[in-house]
Amino acid sequence: MNNKLAPLIEKTQSSFWFVPSLMIILSFLLAAITLYIDTTHSQANKGAISFLYATDVNAVRSLLGTIAAAMITVTSIAFSITIVVLTLASSQFGPRLMRNFMMDKGTQIVLGTFIATFLFCIVIFCALSFKAPYAFEPGITIAVAIVMTCFSVCILVYFIHHVAMSIQADVVIDDVYCELQQNIAKLFPSATNENVVNSKVSLEQKKCHLAKFEVIAPFSGYLQLIDKDSLIDLASQSHCVIQLHFSAGDFIVEKTIIATVHSSNKTDLDISENIIAHTIYGSCRTPVQDPEFAVHQLVEIALRALSPGINDPYTAITCIDKLSAVLCGLTDKTFPQKNILANGVLRLVCKELTFTDIAKAAFDQIRQQCESNLAVTIKMLDSLQVLATQVKSDEQRSFVLTQTEMIKQQQAKQSLSAHDRGELLLRIEKISLPQAKNNLR
Repeated sequence: MNNKLAPLIEKTQSSFWFVPSLMIILSFLLAAITLYIDTTHSQANKGAISFLYATDVNAVRSLLGTIAAAMITVTSIAFSITIVVLTLASSQFGPRLMRNFMMDKGTQIVLGTFIATFLFCIVIFCALSFKAPYAFEPGITIAVAIVMTCFSVCILVYFIHHVAMSIQADVVIDDVYCELQQNIAKLFPSATNENVVNSKVSLEQKKCHLAKFEVIAPFSGYLQLIDKDSLIDLASQSHCVIQLHFSAGDFIVEKTIIATVHSSNKTDLDISENIIAHTIYGSCRTPVQDPEFAVHQLVEIALRALSPGINDPYTAITCIDKLSAVLCGLTDKTFPQKNILANGVLRLVCKELTFTDIAKAAFDQIRQQCESNLAVTIKMLDSLQVLATQVKSDEQRSFVLTQTEMIKQQQAKQSLSAHDRGELLLRIEKISLPQAKNNLR
């Protein structure tokens, strides 16, 4: 699949129209098939299903009208409930979490089922007015309409249960966490499964021999995707080195330098349009190549939970647990290389993404906000203690120690009881001990 289609697919999945539209098309096809069966088979050939055709046309027409009216009413109620849920989610969890609710396939299928049943009944209702030679006796069509109606009733019961579950804080947090884990699995290969080639070739060693050309952003927006494979091919064909100054998730202002082309051949420098064509911009961030996107969603939920208006520390604690699990999983992942080679030649230099970048995005704002909340602070220290036992590099150890020290400095300014302060110091010592043992090794 073309990488450039990923943002479009993600946008389609987070829309309320795509799945219902497919189901509407299927309902029209189903109506056409059932009408074809009823109009091309005579009563004598019905066999075991002849009882389906022993119905009064006027009664069938009345039944279809009743089903259609009921379905459009239920559809309006379902849409109303969905809008209420989106409003509650926006106010309690943050407006950026609306995307997760809109991506919910259950809600999309429910809305599509109601609309598809309504349109199926309308099509059959209109077809019953056909005159010879297109007149027919409804049999299969009315049976399918009744089956779809029964299925819609079951879907309505499911929808009520699903809505009640989907607005629970733990469910919302777990959905964001699962999406984050899936994105990390795609973006960061496991260090044990990936053959990492640490290139010692750097752009600094070659700059003195190269002329450079700057690529200017033609418009403002969030950088959603970089097609690195296409850029590497472009650089190889043009015999140059492309240096990117932004990564997916960054906001780029118009007329900002987004990339620099280094080449020994001045005729190959002006490839800015091709470089821009291999990047995708949008009005908002997406998780396609942005690992911090879902991290910020969890952080936003935690910050809103810690706000005086909501004051829900348990939700913040749940977010910290999920973020801690994510960071522990990242300790053995291979992060994207900054310098990328093609046939042994440096072709692409990317903006470096490190463990510290993601870890600071996960912990910094929560640490700053929970300064006066002892329970959340203790949970952060417990999470740092777990992370300290799984760190694999000096960079990761440095992050744990730095965060612990900043928490220690923040809490030193707070008015705490001797017992509470002792609990904090005990946890800080537990974090320092594994670090000291690692340093001795």
